[in-house]
Amino acid sequence: SVAMGVLLSKGIGDTIRISLTDTPQQEVKAGLAILRSLRLTSPGPAITSCPTCGRTQIDVVGLAHRVEEALEKLYRDAPDVPRPRVAVMGCIVNGPGEAQQADIAVAGGKGKAALYVNGEHIRTVDEKTIVDEILTEVRSWQPAC
Repeated sequence: SVAMGVLLSKGIGDTIRISLTDTPQQEVKAGLAILRSLRLTSPGPAITSCPTCGRTQIDVVGLAHRVEEALEKLYRDAPDVPRPRVAVMGCIVNGPGEAQQADIAVAGGKGKAALYVNGEHIRTVDEKTIVDEILTEVRSWQPAC
């Protein structure tokens, strides 16, 4: 990906093909991520998620996918909406620290998650409403001073 990125950044080539041990959909996402990182296409969601561990009490993988899909739809429908960095973390022990670089973050617990905006704990939300809560915060997000 680094070599391809260098070529694309120099304007060499007009086609990108990524091969992964995954579905074609994931290959397209990987290629899009490379183009976005080079600013050759519009930016998409910037999501960080934890790799999960024994402390995880929430479906981090599923939640991260749902957040990414919801943000992609939001950005398609409303291109001028802010695009903060979002983190989806699986536990309240390490999650807040790991998500410090994010603008909006959730750290999961059993059936709920702590919601952070610009590093500050805002509220605790029910697991069923996490995606909606993140979207609400994205729509109104302002960078920290």
